[in-house]
Amino acid sequence: MTPFVGPSYNLALRKADIQRSVNLHLVGLETPGKAPFVLQSVPGYTLYATGPSAVRGCITTNDRCFFVFGSGLYEVANGGATLKGTLLSSTGPVDMAYGITQLVIVDGSSGYVLTLASDEFVQITAEGFYGSQTVTFIDNYFLFVRPSTGQFYISAINDALTFDALDFATAESQPDNLVAIVAVQRRALLMGAINTEIWSDSGGADFPFEREGTTIEVGCMAPHSVQVVDNTAFWLGGDRNGSGIVYRLNGYQAQRISTQGVEQALQGSTDISRATSYAYQENGLTFYALNAPGLKATWVYEVSSGAWHERCDLDGYGQFKADRGVCHAFFEGHHLIGGSDGKVYRLDRAVHRKASDPLAQERVSPHAAAPGLKTTFFDAFHLDCTTGEAPQGEDPHVELSWSDDSGANWSNPVSMSIGKVGQRFARLTWRRLGAARDRVWKLRHSANARFDIVNVQIDTHQGNT
Repeated sequence: MTPFVGPSYNLALRKADIQRSVNLHLVGLETPGKAPFVLQSVPGYTLYATGPSAVRGCITTNDRCFFVFGSGLYEVANGGATLKGTLLSSTGPVDMAYGITQLVIVDGSSGYVLTLASDEFVQITAEGFYGSQTVTFIDNYFLFVRPSTGQFYISAINDALTFDALDFATAESQPDNLVAIVAVQRRALLMGAINTEIWSDSGGADFPFEREGTTIEVGCMAPHSVQVVDNTAFWLGGDRNGSGIVYRLNGYQAQRISTQGVEQALQGSTDISRATSYAYQENGLTFYALNAPGLKATWVYEVSSGAWHERCDLDGYGQFKADRGVCHAFFEGHHLIGGSDGKVYRLDRAVHRKASDPLAQERVSPHAAAPGLKTTFFDAFHLDCTTGEAPQGEDPHVELSWSDDSGANWSNPVSMSIGKVGQRFARLTWRRLGAARDRVWKLRHSANARFDIVNVQIDTHQGNT
């Protein structure tokens, strides 16, 4: 029997694979257990703060946390949001970096500086500042990309309000414009459309940064898809032969980490160049989350398992749509998620809802087909999951349905209780499930209770009856 637990790998060729893990992610067991992997629910959302409009970006400095809501830069603390400055723009993602005394925000055409000691907020108007989609900080310099060119330029030391018009350099290994700049291990990744150059601080008197010999023949197609996590960079990129692949920097090589399932999903984006991302680490697991306009799911890669899953909200019809989260900040021991709905949420594994909304989990299995597509009779479906961990008075249920035509049509769901509070030995078994030559199973749970899938056992036999 095909294993039930697995990643999201939903192909256009539905007869090959349509499996999904929605709001469930793979966790590898580090000691012998019931299975090498289990599916654990993603954390719930607890409302932390509310802003006036959609979140565009966020950052944590050494001891402060800032979010951009619409046109306003706000400091978030103790569940409140305090306005610190106003940007000229009000939509689209922003990028931020901080140095010893300053926080810098860029929105593409303009830049802004918040002096951390005084909270003075000003627009960058110095000659030699040209705007940038991204900003980073290395060795006391702020680094920017000049839009629609192959140039990057730097600020004065520890001062993003001062520039020398001659403090710039050009990435010249390929004739493409720079898309993004990011710092990894004190090196600057200059990411063009089809290639990436690596520069480092050599201490030169005329210009402090110098190109290293290596050029990576993969570029970046979405500046706000780049994240530094797990001591390296992750991004959505491409090369001269095509695009739409997610990469991880492995030494001086771009390592493909997306799957055909992820890449086919990304092709459905209405504007993949506007993809955004965030990343965080929790309980020893590292997550890279990717959003792209037009997609009905946020695709998330977990590093240790090497597996993708989907994070989704529910729309008004009970259908999945992309998760509201757009950015992440770790502040005072909490993982804060900025939402497209203008709210800031705290990730909380003790919570099984998304604030006031349901947190729905769904697992669609790989195909279960006998050799030669012989008819298989399904006698029983045994689900080993968390049970008896519901709030007092709740009686959570999980629904099982199945499809015998590669997911084109599904049976009516059959519901079963996963146990009221304290009923930890509840047994979930569905019986007399019919026969098929090729079957796909679907479990769905949306109750206010913990739901993790440990294992599934399916009893079958082959024959005429």
